Amino acid sequence: MFVKRLILIALKKVRSNSVRILPKFFPYVLGCLLFSWNIYADSWSWTGAYLIQPETLEYSGPVQIQVKDGLVEKISSSPASKEPLFILPGFCDSHVTLGANSLGGWKDRSELESDLKQFLLHGFTHIQSIADPPWASELSEIRKKNSQYPKISVLPPVLLAESKEISDPKVSGYKILKSPEEAMSSVSGKRGKVHLFLRHNEGETFEVDGKLLYRMRSEAEKNGLELSVSTFGEEFANWEALSSETKVLYHPIPETSSIRPVAHNLVKQIWAPLFGIYFTRKGIGTSSFAEEWEKWTQWSPTFKERALSKEVLSTLPALSESEREEAEKEYESYLAFLRARKNLTLRILLGSGAGHQLQFPGISGWKELRILSELLGPKEALRAATETTCQYLGAAHEGKIRVGKPAHLLVFREDPLQNWDKLKTLRTVVTERVKTEISSPPEKKKTKGQKR
Repeated sequence: MFVKRLILIALKKVRSNSVRILPKFFPYVLGCLLFSWNIYADSWSWTGAYLIQPETLEYSGPVQIQVKDGLVEKISSSPASKEPLFILPGFCDSHVTLGANSLGGWKDRSELESDLKQFLLHGFTHIQSIADPPWASELSEIRKKNSQYPKISVLPPVLLAESKEISDPKVSGYKILKSPEEAMSSVSGKRGKVHLFLRHNEGETFEVDGKLLYRMRSEAEKNGLELSVSTFGEEFANWEALSSETKVLYHPIPETSSIRPVAHNLVKQIWAPLFGIYFTRKGIGTSSFAEEWEKWTQWSPTFKERALSKEVLSTLPALSESEREEAEKEYESYLAFLRARKNLTLRILLGSGAGHQLQFPGISGWKELRILSELLGPKEALRAATETTCQYLGAAHEGKIRVGKPAHLLVFREDPLQNWDKLKTLRTVVTERVKTEISSPPEKKKTKGQKR
């Protein structure tokens, strides 16, 4: 399948690059990472604002909202404003890879700092990172201790069946499984979360099949361990993940006759489709993707500062005509699966896949939000990015704005639910005791004859 080849190539690229500038004093430096434009204060308030309500995701307002000592202290009626503000809860992203730089290699320290800023400046206050080197856990603990945002949840090394493609058995971020016994041992007597890459390669001596996956899931649950699975869009991997009722699934599911009999199990599972990865990869090298890329840079002023130029994009290896046709067909099948099952809206997580090829922090989350909105509607897409994903990640605000609860607020000059392009009007990010102001790009001067 096209998608399978895509993911395997990406993994090889990450392993083959040698940009690993992570010095011994790295944890100390990470502990000192504070965004220079953060403003510390005891309290803030906004008047004439429209506030998203929990559960209904309807606006109330105009209101005055007051924040004190990191909590939402008071929400009360206020007079209307000539320039109203729209306030949403902080976004959460369930699937990123901090160690990868979105271009096929490992990050260095400066890239990591830049990426964390990008998440925050796009409104993502909590992220979960998968398949990272050991330093990611150190980074997560340091940020928790210092109350730095975005908060980072890190999973232990990803479980992956041994295969010929893995030349280095000690590759960072992965635990290689060589037998059913090792697979069962990896989920026995442990608590927390563990993640499995579920793939099928012909001719391999060992792979995790559906029966073994069911046993692993049962053993994990018995011990209070949550097992999640990446299926990479594969039909057979998805069938096995669905039939085993593994709690959390990542990557899209195709609409096929073989999947339909087990698709109903998704009402018991949680799923992050990661559509953006596949949307991006199928378009590389086409004029339409270059146009789409240009739209992204106009959509996000903060992304524009680091976006690849058209010239660089044109040098990236494109798919052949037959591969692109196959990729387009698969992608449409993924969209069709969710369109036919809108009853799953309360089970959808937002996962951007930041770290995959051309999936950059922040802007990729916005793109995923837009795709989900086209399929489910803006309210349900927002629910995925806030209430569902934030609660899954254990974010203190639970993706909601409530009196007496931690303040994780996104303040917009225009209503993003009316048009996701309005996300670019994000002005302020509040993460409890820290307020980060985002400078607006200067307005273009109007020439004579132009209407204001």
